[in-house]
Amino acid sequence: MGRLLAAGVEPTALDYLYYSHMHSDHTGELIPLLQAMALAQRTADLHLTAPTGFDAFLDGLLALQPWAKPQGYRLVRHPAESAPCGGPGWPVTAARTGHMPTSVAYRVAAEGKSVVYSGDATVTPELAALGRDADLLILECSFPDDFPDEERKRGHLTPSAAGGIARKAAARHLVLTHFYPVCRMDEIEAQTRRAFDGPLTLAYDGLVIAV
Repeated sequence: MGRLLAAGVEPTALDYLYYSHMHSDHTGELIPLLQAMALAQRTADLHLTAPTGFDAFLDGLLALQPWAKPQGYRLVRHPAESAPCGGPGWPVTAARTGHMPTSVAYRVAAEGKSVVYSGDATVTPELAALGRDADLLILECSFPDDFPDEERKRGHLTPSAAGGIARKAAARHLVLTHFYPVCRMDEIEAQTRRAFDGPLTLAYDGLVIAV
């Protein structure tokens, strides 16, 4: 929420939330956000889209922290695997990523442009298909190619793997994010270039990209 405020976005004014999977580094502020909605006396519906299994996960969190339960507004839940769920003029579609059995990536389209966000991911045909011709393809990149612990790397993308997806998808701009501390930016860029020669950005907090 602090990052949203720094970007000039009021967190309690959000109307749509999208979650890729249940891991804590991707859901850590969900309960504080819902609590803030209640404290702000929200009345408008809040739409939450997430993959199979997320409902039980969220219900468990709310059972432990009932003060965050929606009060005065409806929390409308949508399965990511169903028909496109977006807003007026911006359809959203999802595809499996292989990080978890149910984890998904999202594609949002608006005004003739498209942005794809992978969440945590592996190399899957579904992800490459979702990213086809994307104006902005945002992929996670947790470990360098040569990181020796194969068990820890499993379920994540490396630079060359992400570059390969971007090349196969013919993405117009690749953005890499979700860097673990073992990542060195010069190495990440060089390793990505083994597979992708298009526009490349290594993300950082506060980065703004015009699409």
